[in-house]
Amino acid sequence: MSEQLKARLEVLRKEIAGTRGDTRLELLEHLEQAVHGLEGVGEEIPAWAREMVEKAHEADVEDGFDNMPV
Repeated sequence: MSEQLKARLEVLRKEIAGTRGDTRLELLEHLEQAVHGLEGVGEEIPAWAREMVEKAHEADVEDGFDNMPV
């Protein structure tokens, strides 16, 4: 199973690199699910995948602050 998840990470990496907007966000969600799957079976997560997921969460937080009234 972990080999399938690792292969899925690589496919997602390529797909994410070539997309923008809502499609990219959807792919990032799939990436996060695959990362959680690998964590669940005790596998090491590639640094690039962990960083992509973290950056996506940071962007979500920043977007939340952009919409806050002053």
